This record gives sequence, C-alpha cells and structure tokens, in this order.
Amino acid sequence: MKVTDASIASGEVPDLFMLGDPANVAAYQGQGVLTDLDLNQIKEKMPEYAKDMESSDKLFQTVTFDGKLWAIPMFIDLKPYDFAQLWRKDWLDAVGIAKIPETLEEYEAAVYAFAQKDPDGNGKNDTFGLTGTATSTWSSGFYSIFGAFGVEPTMWHLIDGKIVNGSVAPQTKEALALLRKWYADGVIDPEFITDTQDSYRKKLYNNRIGVIEEQVGRGATPESATIAEMRGINPDATLTLGNNPKGPGGYGSWDWGVKSNFVVLGNQVKGDAAKLEKIFEILRAQSSDEETINRTSLGIQGTHWTFAEEGATSGATKFLPGFEKQEERDAQGIRLFSLGNITTREYRAKYLNPAIAEAVKTYSSTPNHTDVLLFSTLPSDGQYKQNLTQLMQKYFAQIISGEIPLEDFDKFVAEWNAAGGEQLTKEANELYEKQFK
Repeated sequence: MKVTDASIASGEVPDLFMLGDPANVAAYQGQGVLTDLDLNQIKEKMPEYAKDMESSDKLFQTVTFDGKLWAIPMFIDLKPYDFAQLWRKDWLDAVGIAKIPETLEEYEAAVYAFAQKDPDGNGKNDTFGLTGTATSTWSSGFYSIFGAFGVEPTMWHLIDGKIVNGSVAPQTKEALALLRKWYADGVIDPEFITDTQDSYRKKLYNNRIGVIEEQVGRGATPESATIAEMRGINPDATLTLGNNPKGPGGYGSWDWGVKSNFVVLGNQVKGDAAKLEKIFEILRAQSSDEETINRTSLGIQGTHWTFAEEGATSGATKFLPGFEKQEERDAQGIRLFSLGNITTREYRAKYLNPAIAEAVKTYSSTPNHTDVLLFSTLPSDGQYKQNLTQLMQKYFAQIISGEIPLEDFDKFVAEWNAAGGEQLTKEANELYEKQFK
C-alpha cells in the first residue's frame, strides 16, 4: 500500500495509498498529487473508525493544510514500539547486580561495571556498557538518557509555557555532559557514531555491550524477535526488560504517541462519486470487518495462521509453517493490501497478545516523551529541518566524544537558531496556540 517518490514522479498515482507522516502528506499535497477529504463524509462512511478517533481527533489537524483535510489518520493505542531497556541479565549476575536498574544512578553503576569488570569472563578489556546510533534522527541508544533529563532531541516540548525544540533545551546540555563523562571513562563504545540499531543488537548478542534500548514488543516474550535472535547466536546468554532510568527530569524515552500512518487518495479520485463510494466501502471493511482484516493481514485461518493457544478463539496469533517468513506471506499477497492501524479498538482487543500488552503496560515508562505537536509539519520544515538535524548530529557526536568542549553546546544553540531554528520555533508556537493548546 506504500508508494515511492519515483512512482509518483512517473505519474503512477494509486487511488488509495499510505504515507508515513504529516511531512509526506504535505509534500504530496504541495505537488497536487492528493485529493482533499470531507471529515463529515468520513464520519458517515466509516462510523466505527470515527467513533474510535474521537479521543485522537487532533490527528486530523496534523494533516490539515490550507484549511482542508488531506489524509485519514491511523492511530495507535498499544505501543509495542516504545523503548525500554533490554539488559544482558547474565552480565548483571556476573558483576554482582541482583536488581534490574531503575534509576539513572543504578543504570550508571551497571554500565560502568560492564565496562570494567569483565562480565563475559574472557580476561580481556573488550566490553563496554552501551552504544548509540548517531546516524539516526538523533540517537537510539541514548533516548532514555535524554529522557531521564526530561527532553528528547528533535521533539517539540512544552517548557515553561513555551514550545521549545528538545535539541536546544537546557536539559539536553545536562544529558550531553553525562554521556561525555561516560565516553571519557570508556563506558560508551567509540563506534556509537557509526552504529545502527542492527549493529548494536549484534553487539549485545556478541558480548560487546550489556544493554540496549529496544522496542518492548521485540523483547517481551521468548518468541519476540530480539530474544529469538539472541538465542540463535548466543544461547547461553539471558536477556530481561527493564524500565527506562529515572533521572532528574523523571523517566521515559521516545514515545511515538498516538500517530501511525496516514491513508491518502490520489487526485484523480476527486469528482468521481462512484469510485469514492467504493473506496470508502473498502476502508470501512479494512477498519471494522473482521474477515476482511484477517484475510489481508493474516491470510486464511488454518492455512496461513492460527491462534497461538490451541483451541483459542481470541488472543495472540501465529503463522503456520511455510508462512512464518514475511517473504513467504508476501508471495501469497498477505499484508500487501493491509491497512494496519486503521482497525477498530474492538478488533484489536480480540487479537491482542496478553503477554505483549502486559509488557507494554509495565515497561513503556510514563510519562513518555512525545512531540507536543504530534509531529506536525511546520511551514518552513522543508527549508530548514534537514540541515538543523545534521547540525545537531555533528555537534552532539563531537561533544560526547570529547572532540569539542561541552561549552560548545551554547555555540550550537546559537547556530541552530540562526540556521532556521528560530523561525521553526516561532512557527511551532503559533501552531500550538492555534491547534493544540
């Protein structure tokens, strides 16, 4: 259901497709690719969806431009994508730490022990506490450290009544000071500048580091992806989830919020009443008709999938042999026409994995840090945002690694504001006052 910029540029615009965030919607709307939508018509044609959206109706504002609605938002309730800490439990045992760290001080003691006390027992000084991924929007791996100070870089926060970008908040300097100290003491892997989520998982498996930030859903059960991968590579190791460390700013990490993807309609649909009627028929079925949802997302029960618990008629599901890999399901057309998070809460409740639900409840630390503007697109984002993110990545990596002094954070803030950050902050505050206050 997703399309590429190349297909759009070639004129191949589907009648119905998905986009990832408001910035994508704004970009395609600016190119004249999309048709605008009538919210009242959505409520009429998709009543079950509309009822569920009443508690998340601000999502419509994130894709309203020039006074018109350009997309149908999907929403998230249960968020297995939220980050928690995934610890090498065998390493904690090896260095004499019986309690899963909960505070920033306990977290610090654990990662120092991992770096200094030979947790893998090989007699070599070849382990670190943690690493990050400085190549991402900021740095998965350090989200929870910033979160312990009450901020997340790149997110818009409400601080003292004003909208402030987490990149330049005073608390961010405090978090950088701590990360800088850890790096100088040999606790952070020096490859954090080039690491990715894939590589830092492998470092956890292969006795290089002792903790990562991981999506709760990937570490909640023995069948979860990261646990299963670890078992295949290092079967003697054990992993356990823990809450994000509580610090002076509370606790938490990056929270995706309620926003998921967005359904949009191609501009060629505009004025075609019959086609629009059929599209809404499809959308209603994809959101509220159990058989349609299962066929498109899971396949045929008994052939492609079944309930995880024998004899169950609700709860967790599993794919049957021959369809356990995504490419095997793709060959059958499973998921290719699914609209995922447009499904109703009633459907989600029936197919909820209780173990995942309990893990999310336990480990998605609250308050989590999410964007107060719900990741809305600002008028000048296209002009400034990418360069500002790159500027931040450069400065933060240099500050943490000791290449430049911590005091250069103030220089970064000045450069960030001069390079468009001041304009974006102005627009963010105006948008908040208009739509989110």
